[in-house]
Amino acid sequence: MKALRKHYNAVIAIVFGGAYVVSKYAIESWNLSKEILLTPLVTFLIPKIWNKCFNRKIYDKVDQCAQPEPEKRKKVSDDKVTSNGQLEKQADIQGRIERLLGEIDGADRVIIHKFHNGGRFFSGQSTQKMALVYQASRYKYYRVDNELNGGEFNLEKTGSILKKVVDKRYLHLTMKEDKKKYEFTPYFQLLEEDGVEANHLRILRSGRDTYRNIGLLSIHFIKRKKRVINQKEIMLIDKAVRDIQLLLVDDLKGYPHKNII
Repeated sequence: MKALRKHYNAVIAIVFGGAYVVSKYAIESWNLSKEILLTPLVTFLIPKIWNKCFNRKIYDKVDQCAQPEPEKRKKVSDDKVTSNGQLEKQADIQGRIERLLGEIDGADRVIIHKFHNGGRFFSGQSTQKMALVYQASRYKYYRVDNELNGGEFNLEKTGSILKKVVDKRYLHLTMKEDKKKYEFTPYFQLLEEDGVEANHLRILRSGRDTYRNIGLLSIHFIKRKKRVINQKEIMLIDKAVRDIQLLLVDDLKGYPHKNII
């Protein structure tokens, strides 16, 4: 008894110390097993089992309800939207200007205007106009939202700019350097008011042995001024113009067939 009393405190310390070590080990083991076993079980396995057992029928019903009934009517033979692969051509053209937008360094917007004779003057001569039919912009607030958007822009408002594009097949405008030449030209003013710093223009033509001017491709630089187009970019634009010209020939988007120049 005397020996037990003598070492009583030491025994108590050993017992409590051992209990503490065991409990600490048990807690660490529980946390480890929870991370290894319970977390994946709760996170992945149980939701999958639940969805498989209870939600599958509901999802199947939703999918079935989302599908429209089959079309019972017959399509007319002269449907302009789908005739001659119209939708495929238009999607192809749109895809090409979107790709061109990503390929040209600093470009913020690419647009295509098509020429048409949407009306006549009192004298009977046709009013030559252009319609914006395709555009791709880096941001939605860069989309054209002025007189250039739509189908009633008179070619006379381009002044000598369009004449130079037609003669040279291209023109690179920088708003600051070219302001003295074109500051009173409505087309130039619209670009300037829209925040365009530079505009690279290309004429679009149809035909092989002979050609007709059918439209205008414009690459707008809004965030920064683009002084020159490098050789690699010229090659990319040349290829895009060649491909788009071929697709535009039979593309009816933008105006009735009777109004094509």
